[in-house]
Amino acid sequence: MNIVSVGAHQDDIELNCLGTLLRYRERPDVTITNVTISNGNKGGNYDPTVPYDEIAAIRIQEATAVAKALDGRYICLDQEDEYIRDTDQTRNRLADILRQARADVVFAPPPVDYNTDHTISSGIVYHACLLASVRTIKTGHPPLAQSPALYYMDTITGLEFQPTHYVDITSTFARKCELLKLHESQMRGMIAFGGWDLVEYSQKVNAFRGLQCGVGFAEGFRPALAWPRLRPGNLLP
Repeated sequence: MNIVSVGAHQDDIELNCLGTLLRYRERPDVTITNVTISNGNKGGNYDPTVPYDEIAAIRIQEATAVAKALDGRYICLDQEDEYIRDTDQTRNRLADILRQARADVVFAPPPVDYNTDHTISSGIVYHACLLASVRTIKTGHPPLAQSPALYYMDTITGLEFQPTHYVDITSTFARKCELLKLHESQMRGMIAFGGWDLVEYSQKVNAFRGLQCGVGFAEGFRPALAWPRLRPGNLLP
C-alpha cells in the first residue's frame, strides 16, 4: 500500500496523522510520501527577525527528518506560506507526485479549517486525486489506473469536524510525540502563536478523539464522499 499525506505546512501532517502513519509502518509493504504545498516561511513566530528563507530551510529540514524516521520521503511544492493558491501547475505537480508514488490512499487537510492555506490545499488535493487517473493530463509519470482513496484529516482543535473513522494510535503515541519534537522550530513557534506546543496539542486532541472511540489516543478521519475517490472496506490501519 502506498500512502501520500499532504499538508499546507510542515507540521500539519504530523499533528493530524503521524500516529496513523506509524501504524502503517508496522506493515512490511507500505511506502510513505509526505508533501507540503507551502515552504513554511512564515513560521517564525518565536523570532520574527529571522529571515523568511532561513525559516523555510529550517522547516523543510525538520519535515525531511520526520519523513526519514518513517522510512519515507518528503516533498515541498514551495508555495508562499499563508498565500497558497490553487493553480494549474500545483494541481499537475501534485497529480504527478501521486502517480510517481502509485498512491492508494491520500490524506488531505479538511475542507473547513481555521486557515485558508488548509482549505485551499484541501481543494488542490481533492482535484489532484482525480487528475492522477485522467489519461489526457500529461505529467512526468503514467496515470494511475484509478483515483486513490481520499481521507480528510482532523481540523486544528477538532472544531467543525466530526470523524467517521478513527485510528487507535495508543501504541504509537509515544513515538509520535518523539517525532513531533523534530519540528523544533514549531515546538517554539506554536507556543508563541497558539499557546501550546505540538506535543501538548496532541496529548489533548488525540486523547479527546480516543475518548470518543474508547481507546487511549486516536486520530480521526473522514472520507471524501465523492466518486471516484471512494473505495469499499476500510483502508486505514
